[in-house]
Amino acid sequence: MTLKSLSAVRDVPTSRFDERLSSREVHHALPEQELDPFLVVSLFEMRGPVFPPHPHAGFSVATYILPESPVGFINQDSLGTRNEIQPGGLHATVAGAGVLHEEQPIASGQPVLGYQIWIDHENAQRQLPPRPETLEATHVPMSRDAGVTKRVLIGDSGALRSPINLPTAVRLLDVELAPGATWIEPFSAANRGFLVAVSGAFTVGGQTVHAGQVATLAASGTELRVEAGSPGARVTLFAGTPLNQPRVFGGPVVGATKAEVQLMLQAANAGRFGRLRPFAAG
Repeated sequence: MTLKSLSAVRDVPTSRFDERLSSREVHHALPEQELDPFLVVSLFEMRGPVFPPHPHAGFSVATYILPESPVGFINQDSLGTRNEIQPGGLHATVAGAGVLHEEQPIASGQPVLGYQIWIDHENAQRQLPPRPETLEATHVPMSRDAGVTKRVLIGDSGALRSPINLPTAVRLLDVELAPGATWIEPFSAANRGFLVAVSGAFTVGGQTVHAGQVATLAASGTELRVEAGSPGARVTLFAGTPLNQPRVFGGPVVGATKAEVQLMLQAANAGRFGRLRPFAAG
């Protein structure tokens, strides 16, 4: 197991809005092979509309608003989706062959706390028809047992299974541990993953992980054992089977080759990802 700190909180300026986005970037802390099948994982605090309409293609993108977030997001896309992602809820978009997307806080000036997550597709599935997937906060599968509160956002955990259905099978769990509590999670040798310490401290694999750190998980045995320290802990598990394939980033699109990325960007520029009236346009 390796243990790394999240990169320093950074301000990301935008050309369209004055507001800033503070983001602790897991994908800066971990090398690409340790993220696979995830592409980008950012733990953010947003106070303004810094995500104007933008294209995505070749992968799936998910936004999880943490339950303690003061407000949620308004989400819309060129498929006709327009909904609110309330605290504790998750919205995913299978971008596939291409979609335009926009999100902004429900109430400007109040912080939104959450994760932005990019999930890779197998190269043969990059051109799937785009579609939305929504999980309301009240419908998130949840369990409480022996000081462990577990929310299953994507994938499954024991008898709990999320209704979110993505092309790539991954697991996203939000787990809160009372002081001294122990969480045991099935984790097969085929899995790869990492734990993000949101708050508190916990021990895994003989190492103590503190808030703001990421612990990568080496496959061994059949389970993951996490023990909370005296302050308790808040932990996010990201796990899946690595795709181990070539990929090319083209800003907001991902392809198997540079040629595929160029075709995606040409399609977006030609308007073939559909149309979207920006929130800023009223």
